[in-house]
Amino acid sequence: MTKKYVCVSGGADSTALALLLWERGEDFEMVFADTGAELPEVYWLLPRLASTVNKPLHVVSNGSFYMHLQNNGFFLPSFRSKWCTRLLKQKPQDKFFESLKAEQVQVCVGIRADEPKRVRTTPRKNSEFIYPLVEAGLEKKDVIEICRKHSLLNPVYEWRSNVSCFCCFQQRTSDWKGLLERYPYLYLIAEEWERQSIKISPKGKGYAWRHGSTLEEMRKKWTGNV
Repeated sequence: MTKKYVCVSGGADSTALALLLWERGEDFEMVFADTGAELPEVYWLLPRLASTVNKPLHVVSNGSFYMHLQNNGFFLPSFRSKWCTRLLKQKPQDKFFESLKAEQVQVCVGIRADEPKRVRTTPRKNSEFIYPLVEAGLEKKDVIEICRKHSLLNPVYEWRSNVSCFCCFQQRTSDWKGLLERYPYLYLIAEEWERQSIKISPKGKGYAWRHGSTLEEMRKKWTGNV
C-alpha cells in the first residue's frame, strides 16, 4: 500500500501543492513540523488549509527553537551551521515517516519548476521524494494564483518576502523591519537572543543574526532611538 504525504509549512509553495493534489482528487495527508518559532499567520492558515482539502494534518516536533538555542549556549544558526532546519524540520518529519507502517511512502515536496531542485536524502528504504509542482511545470506566479483562487495565500506575504521562523537568519533587512512594525515583541525576542549569543561568545564578537549590524542597531536606526 502506498501513502502520499505533503510537507506543509504555511508558505505558498506547499499550500499550492496540497491544493493541486486536492483539485486532482488525489488521496494524501499533510505533515507540518512546528519549530515553536512560527509566525502567527502560519497557525491561522494551516487549519484553514486542512479544512478546505479535508485531509488529515499531522503536527510533529523535535522541541522548540528556544529549547535548542538555550541548550546549545545561544549558538545562532547561520549559513555555515544551519542546525535549525536539520533539527526542527527534517528530523521530526523523517521520524514521522519512519514510524509509518505503509509499504511505500511518497513524500511530496513543494519545490517549483522555476527554482533549483533541492534533493533531500530519502528518510528510509520504502520512501521516496516526489516534486509534483516541478512535474506540472508550475512556477511562482502559478502557485500564487492557486492559493489566491482558494483564498489561502498566507497574509504574511503582505509584509514579508517569505514564510519562515520569525527569527530566520536568512530573511531580508526589509523582513526584519516588517517584523518590528507588525510584531515588535517577536523582534525584541530575536534581539535578546542575539544579545545573549554575542555576550557569551569569545570577547563578545559574535554571533549575530546578520553580518554587519545587530538587531539592536537596526531597531535604533529605524525608530530614532539612541
